[in-house]
Amino acid sequence: METGKTIRGSTKLAFDFAHGVTNIAEGMYRNIAATPLPLGEEPEGRAQGIAGLVHESIRRVIRTTSGTADWILERLAPDLDRTLPAGPHREAIIAALNGVCGDHLANSGNPLAIPMQLRMLLPPLEQSKETADSNCLADEQAPKQEQTKASLFEVEKRSIEIHPQPNALTDDAFNPTGKLLILVHGLSMNEREWTSHQHNHAEALAENSDYTPVYALYNSGRNISTNGRELCDQLTALLSKWPVPVNSISVIGFSMGGLLTRSAMHIAQEEEHPWLAKVDKAVYVGTPHHGAVMERGGYWLQKSLTYSPYSAPLAALGRVRSKGITDLRHGNVQDDDWQHHDEHADNGDVRRPTPLPDDIKHYAIAATLSKVSGDRIGKLLGDGLVHPSSATGRHKQPELQLQFPEGHTKIFYDLGHLAMLRDQRVMRQLEEWLNPEADSEA
Repeated sequence: METGKTIRGSTKLAFDFAHGVTNIAEGMYRNIAATPLPLGEEPEGRAQGIAGLVHESIRRVIRTTSGTADWILERLAPDLDRTLPAGPHREAIIAALNGVCGDHLANSGNPLAIPMQLRMLLPPLEQSKETADSNCLADEQAPKQEQTKASLFEVEKRSIEIHPQPNALTDDAFNPTGKLLILVHGLSMNEREWTSHQHNHAEALAENSDYTPVYALYNSGRNISTNGRELCDQLTALLSKWPVPVNSISVIGFSMGGLLTRSAMHIAQEEEHPWLAKVDKAVYVGTPHHGAVMERGGYWLQKSLTYSPYSAPLAALGRVRSKGITDLRHGNVQDDDWQHHDEHADNGDVRRPTPLPDDIKHYAIAATLSKVSGDRIGKLLGDGLVHPSSATGRHKQPELQLQFPEGHTKIFYDLGHLAMLRDQRVMRQLEEWLNPEADSEA
């Protein structure tokens, strides 16, 4: 993302935060001044008297200053883009912000909101010997901490958009095949974070087969079904513009990305999008098919603040978390799963069944921090974010069960959620399932 957009968006978000804090402060003053009982409903409306006028004046100053700052930064943007080029570390921070409050960014027109797009990781452009030698010297002199930080995600390859902007099509390094591998990242991530500690499952798979990896980049703070519809549409468009005939599509969804994959497939099935007929395999890695414990904890923490009028204004902080995050409470994949209730007030699981599409081989990989196998899957620890029972589609209600065939699920022990992106056991399992030679054995 260009520097001008980044600074404009960050400034706008800071003013939005200041506006929200002002509302919380006014609510605290109003409630305390009313001297209510420790438990019960909070008073309604604005603070009375001088306090109300003061807080309204603060909001006006924030609105005026925000508009002025945005006007100035919009005109400075071209110069900022030239002098301060973007980099992968900034992109990672913006992706994290999109996960936390991406729905607000999109609804408020904030430039930080990431638009849905499909991208490719292509080799770096060749450097002159002088430049390469200079970079090597700089790397040797860089602190070890910075070198480690750089290895957490992809920093060397070029991330090039292929749809909606077909930039990759004219790149000399673009070498398309008829076998697509679609990668859908998780919450608060981007396409570069498929590389973990200098390892990328998709790129490793492509080295040993004729896969062409294509990475979905999206605003993970929006509802999963909203992103699912956009991904479905973009895959349809990509298929029509791909320069060689597409013979097959395989998909790997990590964490939230697995739910997004299911959502896109559901829409494609309902609306008869042609790309779905090309999908032969889908692998869900650490996907909370039936929700994540951490988001359920977040709901109850927010809910507990509403029981007392003295803490109720602070519950607004809990509402900051995005719709994408609240979708993870139960694993929403359809519009109907969230459209008809307030996810911040209602904890009920109202999902409609969304079975796995037929004629596709579906696989699931789960992880647990447990060191050894338990007698039952329910006794296992989660991976830090997702429990193995959720990741493998198990549910006490038969209609919500995901019917993975026998041998199509795998649980890895002593393994955390993010570590699955670099774990060699996971890599070998992906090779076994996605390797063309495994078709005859499945």
